[in-house]
Amino acid sequence: MKGQKILIRIINLSRLKQFFTFITIVLTTFLSANDDITPSQLEAIKKYTQDINIAPDFSLSSLDDSTYTLSNMKENVVLINFWATWCGPCRMEIPDFNELYLKHHKDGFEILGVAMDGTKKSLKNFTKSYKMEYPVLYGSAKDLNKISMDYGGVVSLPTSVLLGKNNEVLRVYPGAILKDYNPHQYASFVYEIEKALSKK
Repeated sequence: MKGQKILIRIINLSRLKQFFTFITIVLTTFLSANDDITPSQLEAIKKYTQDINIAPDFSLSSLDDSTYTLSNMKENVVLINFWATWCGPCRMEIPDFNELYLKHHKDGFEILGVAMDGTKKSLKNFTKSYKMEYPVLYGSAKDLNKISMDYGGVVSLPTSVLLGKNNEVLRVYPGAILKDYNPHQYASFVYEIEKALSKK
């Protein structure tokens, strides 16, 4: 039962826009056919559904004392990677993410490694053993909990959310994205990144 709830939350992020678009079309068609919808009601429906697939904004500090605010990164393709230092699969992703970051960063690709545990000091120590080329972000337990809930309740680590330009949620990846473990998934993942980067 718990696993089903987690899966439903993850699916909700990636399917929510499609669902609300469908509901909007059905409501608009049904109500228009009956002449029961007013222009102001139609405008209200559009208003409430237009940003449904936009990633929730957040600001966190990085280990180099920079502040990263998601809404300031609308020109980038962003991978938000929720991870923890104790998580083995999270550690396994780091080399592949480093490679992707170094290859595509100049084209506008950003990875935000959101550490769900640890302090600035403990994370700096971690990165001495596990070199991370991309920004490692941290925050208070309260801030991280809010971000987790805004993203549907991140309860399984790692979880990655791929955003296109304008912070549009493109795909959610529960679990590790590993080139050697699942080459097909990894190739699809890289394709999604490159496709998003090619959009103007």
